[in-house]
Amino acid sequence: MQINPGAGYTFTSSSSGHNLNIEQPWQNWTNIAYARQPFEIIEVIYDDVGTVWTFQVVPGTINNVVPQIEEDAVWVKLDRTSGGLPDWPVAALTPFNSTTHECFIYLRIGKDATSGDFPSTDDTSSNYPRIICSGTALSDTDTYGYVLLAKATEGAGPVCSVAQYVTGSLWGDRIKLGTNTATYYYARI
Repeated sequence: MQINPGAGYTFTSSSSGHNLNIEQPWQNWTNIAYARQPFEIIEVIYDDVGTVWTFQVVPGTINNVVPQIEEDAVWVKLDRTSGGLPDWPVAALTPFNSTTHECFIYLRIGKDATSGDFPSTDDTSSNYPRIICSGTALSDTDTYGYVLLAKATEGAGPVCSVAQYVTGSLWGDRIKLGTNTATYYYARI
């Protein structure tokens, strides 16, 4: 019988017999359960003071560009650090639709106004990739492509659930032919 080392155990064999070692030389199972994915919506918290839901987004990229999110009326890149440690921005999860109690979280991507590159790399431009929220579903336009990252649904209590749709960085392309509305294509990387 031949047994090889595997996930969660090691195995030794000698003329004295066989030994299966299940001590923990591997990563703790609880740490594996909490692994984060790019563009994952995390830390959805009800702010009693402001009576608003807040959230964070795990940093990801679109065509190797790190998007921004609005924190306290300032657009900040998702991968912000402070003193060498992650200091991801916190954004307001608003507006919720008054009828469905849903809020859609999108990655909005525009083309560069000067060069025409997609996505825009000018982080001072509104065409730069940004995480935005909307109380209604959004459709692509000539100006922006929208990737639905997640949908938050507000309940009573306060309670908020999040359905995550994208868990990975993306590569995208914009194709514009004649007078037709631009078409956007995305792939997870």
